[in-house]
Amino acid sequence: MAVVAVTSANVRALTSHGAIVLPGTAGATVTNGYLVYAAADGDWEHADANAAGLEGVMGVCVETYDGEDTVIAGNALSVCVKGPVSGFTGLVAGAIYYLSDTVGRLDDATGTFDRLIGRGVELAGEVVLWVDITLTDAASA
Repeated sequence: MAVVAVTSANVRALTSHGAIVLPGTAGATVTNGYLVYAAADGDWEHADANAAGLEGVMGVCVETYDGEDTVIAGNALSVCVKGPVSGFTGLVAGAIYYLSDTVGRLDDATGTFDRLIGRGVELAGEVVLWVDITLTDAASA
């Protein structure tokens, strides 16, 4: 397992290439470029492959309300739930990526609870993450 590097300041949903982005509110401190899920109260928090109960909406935090690398609880953020996201380093076109056991992070191997996040796709000369989240392990539901 190898956690994929991300540069929070470079993370962008590529809406011109079909990314679907939802507005939301941080339920805790959230880092741009980290994987998040909608908690029971509707606020977004870091996702973790060590935790069961992530069968709801998930995505990648792609924008904070003030343009900073993190957003604190109660502040606005944007989450890409499907489509291309840039800002990750070392992605390989065609490779599949998963939710990591490291909180909020993307990994090249499955975590404790198997959640497929997407795959590397070459787009305009860059390999980006194509977010297409799937629950892949029946034990996770």
